[in-house]
Amino acid sequence: MVIARAPVRISFAGGGTDLASYYRRHGGLVVSAAIARYTHAIASRPADGGFWLRSSDYHAWETFRPRTLPPVQEPLALPKAAIEAFAPFGLRESGVDLFLASEIPPGSGLGSSSAMAVALAHALAGYLGLPMDAATAAGTACRLEIERLGMPIGKQDQYASAFGGLNTIEFSAAGVRVTPLDLPADTVAALSSRLLLFSTGRTRNSAGILRQQSADSATKREVISSLHSIKELAYDMRDALAAEELDRFGELLHQAWVHKKRLSGKVSNSEIDAWYAAAREAGALGGKITGAGGGGFLLLYCPRRRQKGLRAALRERGLIEMPFDLDFDGAGLVGPTTAVEEESEALGHDSAARFGSEMREHPLGWVQQEGGLSR
Repeated sequence: MVIARAPVRISFAGGGTDLASYYRRHGGLVVSAAIARYTHAIASRPADGGFWLRSSDYHAWETFRPRTLPPVQEPLALPKAAIEAFAPFGLRESGVDLFLASEIPPGSGLGSSSAMAVALAHALAGYLGLPMDAATAAGTACRLEIERLGMPIGKQDQYASAFGGLNTIEFSAAGVRVTPLDLPADTVAALSSRLLLFSTGRTRNSAGILRQQSADSATKREVISSLHSIKELAYDMRDALAAEELDRFGELLHQAWVHKKRLSGKVSNSEIDAWYAAAREAGALGGKITGAGGGGFLLLYCPRRRQKGLRAALRERGLIEMPFDLDFDGAGLVGPTTAVEEESEALGHDSAARFGSEMREHPLGWVQQEGGLSR
């Protein structure tokens, strides 16, 4: 049995600039952090050598005969695409029993779908005895979601989950650069203590919002201009954090939200605006709806002396707080694992090397980190 987990993320600024329609022409930048709320993928030997797929989040369960690859379609299209991707490296012969579960419901705006794609990459690689580092996991997740499934999403969620930590993530036609924000421990603790998440109780499908935004970011001047401003605010936010100016960070979070709402009329609504106005009146310096907007979680930055009143104000309006910590481990295997010895031996070093080579050579597998280029 192999158990993999991957954290979800909170994005502070730059969302939308990670869409290919924008970053291929202008370059993108996101400031984000992984949080200690996780998706899990468990891969184990199937009793019959076939393919078993179970998801606690979608309450779905499907089985397929040995050597019969599941068709990549709903329900559970993401794990089916992952099985297809790993089939040439021994998965077709071994089969797999996959169980998927997340601490965060789908449609939350915290990137749980992409985190699950990253967890699947680690789980199946570990099950087959294949190499899998953070860059390869993020690139594999991008291939599954963006290319194979045609999802109209960007790439920030996959990289934030795979690497963990508090980072700036830059996007260009040449690849992705992940740069950790190396802040003192007391500054990280102070920042974490001032960040609050509240569930709105509204889930949403971000595909429609992002599909329209992707089209608009290639053609509409006002949308492109807003994305330019959002990117500049992300740079300002990075600099504020580096200078340990945390309240300035909170103010920039507010400015970024104002610009984000200009991207689409679906990003916010009267109910969200009322919640945010109440939060600001109660002491929040800034905030935003996580993800593409329209629902999910309300992220707020609030000095500690004002948090009691803020919590009371939002509780009166029916919002529920979700406590969280920042995650600095990123995605990977956890707990005791049992190798699938026969399959791993059958793969041998040549197949593992071929897997690593194919993942590295694909453009979405590239990542440039501080200290050198790796993929």
